[in-house]
Amino acid sequence: MAVVAIDPGTSNTGLVYMDERRILCALTVSMKGAVRSDQDALLARAAAIADRVSGWMADKPHEAVVIEGFVGYPGRQGGYTFQTPYLCGFLHKALEGERLVIQTSRQVLNPRTRGNATRYLDALRMGKKPWAGSELLTNEHLRSAACHGAYYYERKRHETE
Repeated sequence: MAVVAIDPGTSNTGLVYMDERRILCALTVSMKGAVRSDQDALLARAAAIADRVSGWMADKPHEAVVIEGFVGYPGRQGGYTFQTPYLCGFLHKALEGERLVIQTSRQVLNPRTRGNATRYLDALRMGKKPWAGSELLTNEHLRSAACHGAYYYERKRHETE
């Protein structure tokens, strides 16, 4: 059964519908303009993204929604880093009732983490195609989402062995 994999971002959210062997379809939800510290604009942006995500995945049968969770990194002093965790929480609520699998980029995309999925990201960046349909992964948001999906399938396979 397929999964919906999400790389959330308030400017660009990557959505990938995939199964263990192929990318079935992908979409980048891109939002124009900056929200900055405007909380009303952030709420409206999160709602718009959640609506696009829900609408896009409505006709895609899936066993889980794999979503990147937010982890802050020491030394990263972005003025608007609160926006991504806000969006993550908003999406979690909007997708209530779905089987949510939350993974951090530290688990999936950190080359020093045991069992990571960086080999897929590296392959995609070099123009290789680790899955049928890889050509649909046209930006970092989609590639990241697909790596989260691949990580989900690898964990699932290890659980059944």
